[in-house]
Amino acid sequence: MNIPLKETAIVARRIRDPRLDFFRGLGMFIILIAHIPNSAWLNWIPARFGFSDAADMFVFCSGMASALAFGSVFVERGWLMGTARILHRIWQVYWAHIGSCLVLGALVVTADQIFGTHEYVGKYTFDKIFDNAPERLQQLMSLRYIPELYFDILPMYLVLLAMVPVVMAIARIHHTLVFACMIVLWCLAYVWQINLPAQPEGGRDWYFNPLAWQLVFFSGFSLVRGWWPAPPRDWRLYHLP
Repeated sequence: MNIPLKETAIVARRIRDPRLDFFRGLGMFIILIAHIPNSAWLNWIPARFGFSDAADMFVFCSGMASALAFGSVFVERGWLMGTARILHRIWQVYWAHIGSCLVLGALVVTADQIFGTHEYVGKYTFDKIFDNAPERLQQLMSLRYIPELYFDILPMYLVLLAMVPVVMAIARIHHTLVFACMIVLWCLAYVWQINLPAQPEGGRDWYFNPLAWQLVFFSGFSLVRGWWPAPPRDWRLYHLP
């Protein structure tokens, strides 16, 4: 990407790069294809040809977009104002997650009533909410309980956003220290299997572990902030079939 990568107030000013929107949209489209059963297109998604997939691309681009959206606030208006902007965004994403859970709960109940089954409520573990609604709803609101089947995507993004002020504070000391912290967190997640519980009684963790995905997110974030030099262009890639 041809984005000036300097830590200055002028360069870091908030802009919206349509290329990021394009590739994030492309990532969402590929993710949709990947979740369609028995689709012939599954043989042609990026995961079949490399070490990453559309989810990696989406999180990486989200880190770049977050640097463009919030990085300038930290530079121009200070750490406290930047943190306030992050908290406001966290508040918005949090209610988007809660609203999505409630809407899905209503849909699976309606589907089971229409088809006369208990399949969908059990598949998404919403039966546990209905078995003990007062306690389970408190756990849902506090993110101690997350429904099944990849419903921790927005909670993962909440944690990543909450880490942005910490990363910006560490970057004031030295940019290399940011990379060291990223690697340590990734090792905790991968080597020592450190994760967040998806339900209080145990037995299930977050599918999208934020301690692992932060390495992808903040790689894109650091690239835009200029902490990580952009890789050189290889014009041979433009001539690949």
